[in-house]
Amino acid sequence: MRVASIVGSPARSPVGIWLCLCNLSFKASMSLGRTMLVWLAAVCLARAEPVLPQSFTVYSSPIQLRYGEVYNQMQDPMALPPHIVERYFDQGKALAISGFDADMVRKKNGVETKVKLSDHYLHHYILAMGDNSTMNKIQERAAKDKMFARMLTGCHAMTRSHVHSFLTETNDDPDIVYFGSAAGAEYRHNRQRYQAPFRRVIKKPHVWAPTFHVINTNRPLQNTSLPYSPLLECPCTPQRKIDVKNGSIDGQSPDPPIHCSPEFAATGNPSCHLATYVGGWRCCEHGVFLIDTDKECSDPKCSQELQDEVFMKYTFYYEDADVGTRKMAPSACCDATGTGQGVENIEYDVPACAPGTPVEKCLHVVETVQPVGFYHRHPKSPNDRHRANELVDLVFAAPHLHVAGLSIELFDNITNKTLCSAVASADNQGGIMYGNGTEAGNENGYLVGLIPCTWSGSDAPRFQRNHPLRMRAVYNASRTHTGVMSLWLMEVSPVADGDVVV
Repeated sequence: MRVASIVGSPARSPVGIWLCLCNLSFKASMSLGRTMLVWLAAVCLARAEPVLPQSFTVYSSPIQLRYGEVYNQMQDPMALPPHIVERYFDQGKALAISGFDADMVRKKNGVETKVKLSDHYLHHYILAMGDNSTMNKIQERAAKDKMFARMLTGCHAMTRSHVHSFLTETNDDPDIVYFGSAAGAEYRHNRQRYQAPFRRVIKKPHVWAPTFHVINTNRPLQNTSLPYSPLLECPCTPQRKIDVKNGSIDGQSPDPPIHCSPEFAATGNPSCHLATYVGGWRCCEHGVFLIDTDKECSDPKCSQELQDEVFMKYTFYYEDADVGTRKMAPSACCDATGTGQGVENIEYDVPACAPGTPVEKCLHVVETVQPVGFYHRHPKSPNDRHRANELVDLVFAAPHLHVAGLSIELFDNITNKTLCSAVASADNQGGIMYGNGTEAGNENGYLVGLIPCTWSGSDAPRFQRNHPLRMRAVYNASRTHTGVMSLWLMEVSPVADGDVVV
């Protein structure tokens, strides 16, 4: 079942013109004369014409990888297109992003081709867009603080906590907006569109800076019954030095720290403790190889392998922000491993069910209850003083699962009403899409699409920030899976500053 949908703009039609003219009384319209009626018809026609969003496209810097290698870092800031900078940075207008599309491409001899997930697997991405001075401050801090620099890149960047904390420490009104976060392999069928009047608003856009987590999986599958590359689950290879006593992987503390909520840790999930950690993004940092390089390579960097080059491509849809535009902000909910207020492991393992378990019962189910909004002094933004009873509208909810995910649901935990759900089905119409072909976007056996829910200004569910939502996710447990995720990547919009429920 899908709940909520994207509503299109009304198309121009003779009926629309007739309705416009019928707002005049018959006597008044007759007194206007033919010339005036023709002019009014033209006005009505213009008003009925759908307003198509403008767009611009940007490309990442090259991502260069050998087979089995991981790219997991933030690229240097890049300027936005000149016409965007001129209108919104130089002229001081506010940019309102109404959506975006993502793609991975190769460029060769002036020809652009799509890259398959079975070739290069996009684990996740996060993009920052905003004022160059804000970006410069972040980079200056990174140059002085090695720990902060480490949190800027790799898997830790996905949590956004480093930038939130830094900006609140400096008391800046941040002219920076983030896109993406955990979204990954589903990017081609993960429609990012926001219904009016909700938009991601950037006051002084000048640059964008992406962080990508990509794995080169470009080799025919061998010695496996899986239709997809096992590298996408980030196995901890023999080259990873896990030191449980010192709490480190390859000489450094796992980043972000392994930290499950008390409720999730009580399930005994292997991912909640370094001693039982066997795969996931902590073994998937930049430059790491997810193959046994002692057996498969001539040297630790597999220099005998050819280095491949791909690019990420983003097309943003935009308009001018106006007095009616409402800003969007991240929701606190929901991560299956977390609390919604700062504690989160983000990933977990799906242990295989016992041999002989009936197929219909060979499932791994997780649930969590978390508040819809951040409030009080949330660790990601310690200077925020939102009150628990402030109101927000839920405006966008994108599910995120990995391969073997069967369903994910979002409920109002008070009324038990289903707010959004995505289910795998044979016809790929339930919101979770699995590929069954060979072309990019339909790679056989890969999870290729997760369809979000969106709401408009007239139907967005309204809650207090502390209102509890419940998430339930189900995975196929016929085999073990490491580093899976069950997340709702959601956006809320504050309801008039200071509004609270008393």
